[in-house]
Amino acid sequence: MSANRNSALQTGLDGTGLFCHSLTAILDVLDFALQPIADIGTGVVYGYEAQILAGSNDDAATPAAMIDLAYSKGVLPQLEAGLVRKALKRFKDLKIAQGTKLYFKLDGRDLGQEDDPRMQLGTLIQEAGFSTNQICLEFSERHRETFTDLTHHAVNSLRQHGFLIALDDFGRGSSELRLLHDLSPDYVKIDRFFLNGIDCDPRRKLFVTTVANLAHVLGARVIAEGVETEREFKACRDAGCDLIQGYFVARPFQGASGAKLFYDHVRAPGIGHKRREEQERIRNELLHLPTIQFDASMNELLDMVVHNQDGNVVPVLDANNEPRGLIHERDLKAYLYSGGTDDEDAEAALDFPLRSFVRACPIADIDSNADMLLVTFASSINSDGIIITENFRYAGFLSATSLLKIIHEKRLQEAQDQNPLTRLPGNGAITKFISDTARKGNQDRHLCYLDFDNFKPFNDTYGYRQGDRAIILFGELMQRHVAGSGTFHGHLGGDDFFAGFHNVDQTDVAARMLALKRAFRLDVESFYDPEHREQGYIEAQDRFGTTRQFPLLQCSISILSLPKGMTVHPDTLNDEIRDLKRAAKRSDDGLAVKCLAA
Repeated sequence: MSANRNSALQTGLDGTGLFCHSLTAILDVLDFALQPIADIGTGVVYGYEAQILAGSNDDAATPAAMIDLAYSKGVLPQLEAGLVRKALKRFKDLKIAQGTKLYFKLDGRDLGQEDDPRMQLGTLIQEAGFSTNQICLEFSERHRETFTDLTHHAVNSLRQHGFLIALDDFGRGSSELRLLHDLSPDYVKIDRFFLNGIDCDPRRKLFVTTVANLAHVLGARVIAEGVETEREFKACRDAGCDLIQGYFVARPFQGASGAKLFYDHVRAPGIGHKRREEQERIRNELLHLPTIQFDASMNELLDMVVHNQDGNVVPVLDANNEPRGLIHERDLKAYLYSGGTDDEDAEAALDFPLRSFVRACPIADIDSNADMLLVTFASSINSDGIIITENFRYAGFLSATSLLKIIHEKRLQEAQDQNPLTRLPGNGAITKFISDTARKGNQDRHLCYLDFDNFKPFNDTYGYRQGDRAIILFGELMQRHVAGSGTFHGHLGGDDFFAGFHNVDQTDVAARMLALKRAFRLDVESFYDPEHREQGYIEAQDRFGTTRQFPLLQCSISILSLPKGMTVHPDTLNDEIRDLKRAAKRSDDGLAVKCLAA
């Protein structure tokens, strides 16, 4: 920032000059950088957040201080309108901005007051050559105390004009759930606090998963904001976030040369055979209902309803083919029947904006797990179904009947190859997983074989029923420790289990296996008599009939890793796992790890 600009700005901030001069100085000083927001599954850039920047001079006031000053002087609306204009210019300079969205943080204090220029942002958007459905206005709880009924009416009015709404920094304040209810946002941006260390903090991951499920029920997308590491990225993806933003994706930039169409390192690995089957099952059940544009007229809507009487809902899409919600036929009829019978009443009814009838609807992507779709639907009150998208574009509508059919077929298929004791995938599924893993060399893979130590003496001493309890316990612990994207777990039979990992770091795999081993050792102690727990062993006969001491139950683990780019015959993997199993039994810590050389 130049000395003259800084001087002018400081004059305004000190209150010794005309504030109009200071407002001009602030607009002159402040600028924007754009930070990409990417699809968490494909890495394709979905939009950009306009992040406000101040000058480089150390004496310059912070952007927040300048905005607070503008509010105190009563010119915040004029300042924010000017900042939107500057952000639009920066966005327009991107040659690849077509089809993406611009996210702009709006302070929002006194929004909707008389002659508020922020209520005329639609005109600015059109003048810049964009449509309102490309602009998402972000609100946060920072100034929640200033949010009045007028503010909520203003936000709703902006939405009626096509703007998208985001709830920023979700989880930071104490009234976020109230705002989530009142604002009905299109996007929920989770605060960085809950993403920092989410990969190793189960409580934070549970919070993010819960928020993601709730947002999807309310028809909103979830943005993981401030993601800095690959592990955080993977944890956010497993938790159900839709979009990702942060230094892990890319740092904010100002030059148009910094823009990309997609980021390879964000792209998720390909889905497995079972997930593809499930996705195809969902796709086959989709209803391709007639849709209508968000800015369509009431006449167009009535014409569609008259000529398509089989459906009772109409999906509403924006110009980018992204869903904005549903219009229910019952709402439309209730409105039309409530009016008078003369021509003037009929004409007034047709003048009412179509977008006023749009209701939020549960939303999910085509690659969502069927069980998660059921949770989403069951959590929604009076829902007719779920809007399904593919790459955020409308793909079809999944009715309640179709969803229950999908779940029923899935349960039948699972029962055909399931261990009857633990209900985990059985030998057939495990063999197929190993075969697929051997052939696919596009990512790192890890195969884990787990079996109990000293299980026969335990069975002989406490009986098979208690032995079954130990097996069931291990199966439950395995489902808890081997979960998330790119994982597989199964039960070979008896006390033999299997786990598989795709595109996961070997260190993370070993950490999960050791945590599982430790949890089983501690939990299974409760199956022993107090005397045996205290002495740490039982006395029983070995396979040769000799009575000796056997330590309490624990498990041995073998981990075989295949590097990216390597393919082998499935028989080779089975031979390697068999050898590793022996090595794990002989090792002091019950763990054997091997990485095949490419």
